[in-house]
Amino acid sequence: MSQTYNDPRGCATGSALRAGAGFATMVCMSLHGPTPRPRFRDLFAWLNRPAEDSETRLQVGRAVAKAKGRYDVRRHGILAVPLFVVEVWADLTPVVRMGGLRRLPENFGAGVIGAEAATWGAISPSLLPHTWPVVAANVAICQGVGHVAGTAISELLRGVRALSPLPAHPRAHRTVNSVLHLGMSAVTVATFVSSRRRHNAQVELVEGREELELAKSLAGITVGTLGYGALLAVGEALQVLIDVFNIVLGKRLPALASWPLAIAGGAAVSILLTDRVVVRNFLSRVYRKAEKLDREFLVGAPRPRERERSGSPASLEPWSTMGRQGRAVVSGGPRKRDIELLFDDGGEAREPIRVFIGLDEGRTTEDMVQLALAELDRTRAWERSHLAIMSAAGTGWINDFHTSGFEFVGRGDTAIVAMQYSYLPSVYSYLADRESPTRSARLLIDAIQARLSTLPKHKRPKLYLGGESLGAYGVCDASDSAEDFLNGVTGAVFSGAPGFTRVHGELTRGRDYGSPQRLPVVDGGRHIRFCAHPDHLDHDFSGDTYANEWETPRAVFAQHASDPVVWWDWSLAWRAPDWLKEPGSRSRPAPAAQRLDVPDTMRWAPFITFWQVGIDQLTSQNCPSPHGHNYHDETVAYWAAVMDTEISPATLHRISLWIHRDATKLRHPAGGRGRKLSY
Repeated sequence: MSQTYNDPRGCATGSALRAGAGFATMVCMSLHGPTPRPRFRDLFAWLNRPAEDSETRLQVGRAVAKAKGRYDVRRHGILAVPLFVVEVWADLTPVVRMGGLRRLPENFGAGVIGAEAATWGAISPSLLPHTWPVVAANVAICQGVGHVAGTAISELLRGVRALSPLPAHPRAHRTVNSVLHLGMSAVTVATFVSSRRRHNAQVELVEGREELELAKSLAGITVGTLGYGALLAVGEALQVLIDVFNIVLGKRLPALASWPLAIAGGAAVSILLTDRVVVRNFLSRVYRKAEKLDREFLVGAPRPRERERSGSPASLEPWSTMGRQGRAVVSGGPRKRDIELLFDDGGEAREPIRVFIGLDEGRTTEDMVQLALAELDRTRAWERSHLAIMSAAGTGWINDFHTSGFEFVGRGDTAIVAMQYSYLPSVYSYLADRESPTRSARLLIDAIQARLSTLPKHKRPKLYLGGESLGAYGVCDASDSAEDFLNGVTGAVFSGAPGFTRVHGELTRGRDYGSPQRLPVVDGGRHIRFCAHPDHLDHDFSGDTYANEWETPRAVFAQHASDPVVWWDWSLAWRAPDWLKEPGSRSRPAPAAQRLDVPDTMRWAPFITFWQVGIDQLTSQNCPSPHGHNYHDETVAYWAAVMDTEISPATLHRISLWIHRDATKLRHPAGGRGRKLSY
């Protein structure tokens, strides 16, 4: 294309400006030279040609010949094969070819080097074993970001060389480039071979059931690399858009002014289209689907008949307004007879109280709190020995091992109260409205503590807090700081608290010297204990007894080393966390008492670790408890410790088996759908 407008891409300044376009997957091509633009008469001519087999074969032959001339293993390493396929496909696709997107830019060797280096990180160990689709997603995104980094560094070096008086040596440059590609390809193959071995070892660490077969592993890398090629095409499409803007602006403005404005315009259009067309439509569909699902009735969750439960005929909360997961909460769990039969020691139990207020249009959070108090009054919950405020996850879901475990340990002399604040699954709920979980929990806690303060001290039930995942976040961050989040309560159990939980972060940063981030010790274990296993109720990460006796109030933060929900944080993109500097990482073993269920070979890499741990969350419930984001049997032991109740290991095991059966019947009846390893 003739240069009819100002284009500073050939200079270092122009390259730097293009590097600032934003969006890694979109700008990866904007650092390269211009590409031929379409001529629409060529497109119409192609569409009107007769489809003859001989001509088709000729087209394929030409496309293959062109691709062979552009890509070979000597110059492009192991990535030459997928790039060859993408080039042939693009050359045979009329819209792509005539749209100016037919080929990747000529000068993209540095980007390929960066992409290949990023591949090593993409297939390196993370917190959980990866299925082949996860491998593909890792490879595609990491290669795209690696391409941007490699290209940006290359352009920076090119600018430096332009200022150097030393002569250029093209032949030496090509030789070094070829040797570098071949060497990196050898490293890639070695990394792939070792990654399969590490993957299978990781499956054993989390007691998984499926090893990644060679064919699936190769499929993940191949599909991911093709995805990388697609990202390059998206970046080239953005370049086309920026060039159009630059043509218009270049007629009236100088180059140094038109090009930055063109980049800003292209980025603005991309952001606007992504927000309006992709993000909003996606979230709208998610919300509609979640709202529809919330109105459904679980086959295994019939309406309760006991007056001690919300949704019953005696309840002030209608069964129809409680929501799908709310109905599961009040329908499930042990009854008086179940508790007595399980303990079988002649002791008497009481009928547990469960109060749940669903999210219903027409009533505010304050209205829901008042209705919860009315339900507690109706069921005479203030006369029980133990009262727990359980914060639900986004959909109203509460871990059955929290609710039923609390009731078994308290022998039914208990009351549980919870409220729904969203229809959406936790991840979408947090993105859409991160205030609702904490506000809902704060209003309910304040109202209940205010009511308890009016009762005689010797007649007040002991108050407990509990929650998992976003529920743990809601209860913890309902308080102003880590110093006062246990004020007025007897104990608390939180499992899988997300990494963005403020109180959790404050406690971790204030841990005792020498204790690891994965299993911190706070004030010698006086009030708060972090546990990856029930053994940590009595012993710290090194197997030693805690320095202080466990005093009231007692709190447990349950967190597995393999739970990405706990360890993912925005800062992973640019800073190595302590848990990847401590023993248990970088090939330094951790004490056996710490019970790590992740490879000790994991290392931090900019962006790559951030992306890997983030995508690990998608499969965090695909491994059995006590691994990943599944907290089952251990939760009962935590409640027993927090409530200071002695229960034998055999009885704890029977309780866990009962809850497993009940949760399966409740949410996954015969013929129903659900996860194999979580409820």
